Amino acid sequence: MCGLSGVYRYGRAGKPDVDLVGRMNALQKHRGPDDSGLFADQNCVLGHRRLAIIDLSRDGRQPFRSEDGRYRMIYNGEIYNYVELRKELAGLGWQFTTRTDTEVLLNAYRQYGAGCLDRLNGMFAFAVYDTLHGSLFLARDRFGIKPLYYSKLDGALYFASEIKALLAIPGLNRTVNRQSLFDYLVFNRTDVFDETFFEGIKRLPQGHYAVHDADGLRLTQWWKAQAFLKSRPDADAAIIRRDLEEIFVSAVNLRMRSDVPVGSCLSGGLDSTTILGVLFDQAAAAKDYPTFTAAFPGNPVDETGYIDRLKRRYAFLNFRTFPTAESAYANLREFVYVNDEPTTNPSFYSQYEVMRLAADHGVTVLLDGQGGDENFAGYQYFHGFNLYGMLLGRQFAELARELGRCLLRRQHPSAYQTFAFQALAGPVKKTLLKRTLPYLKPEFFEAFIDSSRVYTDFFDAGDLNQSLAMHFQYKLEHLLRMEDRNSMAFSLEARVPYLDYRLVEYVLGVTGALKIKNGETKYIQKQALGHYTLPAIAARRDKIGFAAPGDEWMRTDQWQTATRDNYDVLTSTFPGVFRKNGRLPRTGFDRWKINQLGMWKELFLTG
Repeated sequence: MCGLSGVYRYGRAGKPDVDLVGRMNALQKHRGPDDSGLFADQNCVLGHRRLAIIDLSRDGRQPFRSEDGRYRMIYNGEIYNYVELRKELAGLGWQFTTRTDTEVLLNAYRQYGAGCLDRLNGMFAFAVYDTLHGSLFLARDRFGIKPLYYSKLDGALYFASEIKALLAIPGLNRTVNRQSLFDYLVFNRTDVFDETFFEGIKRLPQGHYAVHDADGLRLTQWWKAQAFLKSRPDADAAIIRRDLEEIFVSAVNLRMRSDVPVGSCLSGGLDSTTILGVLFDQAAAAKDYPTFTAAFPGNPVDETGYIDRLKRRYAFLNFRTFPTAESAYANLREFVYVNDEPTTNPSFYSQYEVMRLAADHGVTVLLDGQGGDENFAGYQYFHGFNLYGMLLGRQFAELARELGRCLLRRQHPSAYQTFAFQALAGPVKKTLLKRTLPYLKPEFFEAFIDSSRVYTDFFDAGDLNQSLAMHFQYKLEHLLRMEDRNSMAFSLEARVPYLDYRLVEYVLGVTGALKIKNGETKYIQKQALGHYTLPAIAARRDKIGFAAPGDEWMRTDQWQTATRDNYDVLTSTFPGVFRKNGRLPRTGFDRWKINQLGMWKELFLTG
């Protein structure tokens, strides 16, 4: 895992931007404390910070040079199937002088061009500079696990792994992107397509690559979730269970390839405990395998009771951190700075403390359960999309039965709210949305609702599987951004087996009737992988996720005062957005957002 930075000016010879890239590199030192490197010619400067994971020798130093001197590459991520890909390339005549996945990636690009992306099983953002043709190639992985941002200014393309590095560019437009602000406040979404909170900074969208040459910058989408919704006819459930287990076990095993210590983030939920079970039953994990947990003693969101029970089956170590309202308040400034942009709920502060805990115990690579809910329809509101699909398909009898089963299982109100929202006419949706946001000015809502991709595209899904595809396109990335920043803040690499592309593409083609069945989410996941965890965990009806007691935190005196103070600041910072002297939002999530925005404004907008 690493940090990238660069400046590219096609055909514009002049003084190289070495000093600027050096500053950008320094701002990302946490992403790569093990080494740094620079390359410069008259058109391009590349900078790199290295966190050594595979082949710890200096062979992996970047910018990486092809043996013929034509190409320079900087790369952030891991290609988990680099061993297999190396064998394929060797069979085509390619020679290798290192054991790194970096060399494999560069040679794969030289062999296949942009077509190499389809062969990569991993998480990545990389740049390849062709010194012969003077062109630049940029790419990101399918789901946006690894970040890559860019700015265009005065004929130059600037790019980096983190926004804070681009803020070093003289003259950069730091004006707030009001569409991003709208999606954050109204839909609790960030990282939508290519938008950031800054007008002057874009994100290379997940599943895209870009080429910059004499014809300018051109973006191409190379992976799209919707392409796999009907990738194959329905198969027998037993075959699907077998295939899912085989793919997932392979995904976990591939992500254990490392030359540094590996551990896991662990909650008491299905996703992370299943990974642990696979590690012990299929990957021969050591009895002292380390896991790391956020604990909230005495609170309903605390899941350590399930972990204690799991320890009776698997002999792992479990280390715990205890985030509180007080520690979240004390660490607010550094937490917001680490994340570059506001975060959507307090659970990400708990994740931040879990990463700190892992680093304190000498672990460099962490396996995490991110992506399980998006694959297998784990969130309670997915019931709403499922029911809506039945309504559109005129499956009225099945709709009645499934709705009744949801009621019997006492599913979260979001299941029925989502169903109702999907079924309502557009004008009614807007009216109801506006009523939930009494602290926002109506004219702000009206100005941005119809240009919101979350509103126009994300909620346009006609059934459960279409909504899952929309999650990969418009929702998952904001979770991945926060995981990347929280882990990299402590120079850790987070790996997500549920986002092995083979698993995602397979599951997208599985009928929604096997994902939610009899009012139960993640049905096929439990059938295929449930034996790797405890029956009590697989049978849980409460969906907590990676949670924190945010409502309680936001009701403490210090957070109440901070919320009021930050709200007052935001009404003047963003005129036309917040009602002056308006009623503060009621939920802990919304109050968290007000405080995040206030600190973000202080750190980044005032520079």
